[in-house]
Amino acid sequence: MSVKLRIVPTYYFGEDVVKKYLPNELKVRNVKSVLLAYGGGSIKKNGLYQEILQATKQAKVKVIEHQGIEPNPRDIGIYQAALKCRQHKVDLIIAVGGGSVIDAAKLIGILATNPYYKNTWDYVLDNSKTTKPSIPLFSIITLAATGSENNAGSVITNSVTHYKQSTFTPTAIPKVCFEDPKYTLTLSLWQTACGIFDIFSHLCEQFYDPVKSFAWTRAYLLANMKVCLACAQKLSKNNRDYEARSNLLWTSSWALNDLAKFNISGGDWTVHKLEHAVSGLWDVEHGAGLALITPVYLKIMCAKNKLFKSYSLEIAKSLFGVNTLSSFFAKLNGFIKMLKLPTKYSDFKQITHVTKENIEWLVKHFVVINGKGTNSEREKLARLVFNSIKK
Repeated sequence: MSVKLRIVPTYYFGEDVVKKYLPNELKVRNVKSVLLAYGGGSIKKNGLYQEILQATKQAKVKVIEHQGIEPNPRDIGIYQAALKCRQHKVDLIIAVGGGSVIDAAKLIGILATNPYYKNTWDYVLDNSKTTKPSIPLFSIITLAATGSENNAGSVITNSVTHYKQSTFTPTAIPKVCFEDPKYTLTLSLWQTACGIFDIFSHLCEQFYDPVKSFAWTRAYLLANMKVCLACAQKLSKNNRDYEARSNLLWTSSWALNDLAKFNISGGDWTVHKLEHAVSGLWDVEHGAGLALITPVYLKIMCAKNKLFKSYSLEIAKSLFGVNTLSSFFAKLNGFIKMLKLPTKYSDFKQITHVTKENIEWLVKHFVVINGKGTNSEREKLARLVFNSIKK
């Protein structure tokens, strides 16, 4: 057996790591100008924005700002930011926030250096025509969730069609990742819960590998699931538990990098692909959408796939201490309810009603954009999943 691992970022983890280490990282790379990319502006309330500006000032770096990256990042805003990078000859991007900001920053960086692409969506559909690497990227993560801070993946939504699709930009994996748990203390219970289930989903989808994967990898994934569950239980009682926040933030990074994928054939990412349709249509929070879909999908798959049943029983015993599928699903639903995440469509404020036309759109999205197998197989699965979720 031979395996290649590519764990790219340099990690700085702990209190005040931005203040302590960002200035020197900018100096040693001879950075002259950066694009500071962030979302709605919460970093200006918790002190992180000021900390970054002080670090860039210390390193004598010019800062160009790009604010307003959406929770489900859109293609149009990304291209506008790429043009800004070209205009100001930016030589580094600092992405600050959750996974959506970092997802967007990866495409900002690659589109800035590859003017062949005239819009973001052309790159999403076909990223093979790049001739130059991305502008280098630093990530400062403020939400334990996607793991985008240390991998090549991005998920982008089309502003016109609302289609949502993943793409990979290997040259845009962040070079340096800063993780300070104190900046996650101000997150709401809802944001925290969505992030927790996103982490849990990443771990599960790698665990449910079509080929029986390396025993070490399964043990690693289960260990991270246990940490995720333990942190969820602590934070449901005290949302400002610093130790739980720290463990959760570290787990989110290591739940979705090459180490978590060690010697697996790819995993089963169908739940993520099904959820992309839901958040594409209704713009719901990704982690909440995963919580909505996961139990329904797993029940369907366990009923027809022996390997899925075997994996589920392995998780049931290791994580929840139970030995039957019914007990496993009861525990899984209890986990979701503890997080106060949705179990039916109407639990989302964005979803006021679900029509037949909505279901058809969701099915079409999954068939056209995502999934493996024939169109009829994908359509049958998607229709069964979306119709099985309670309204």
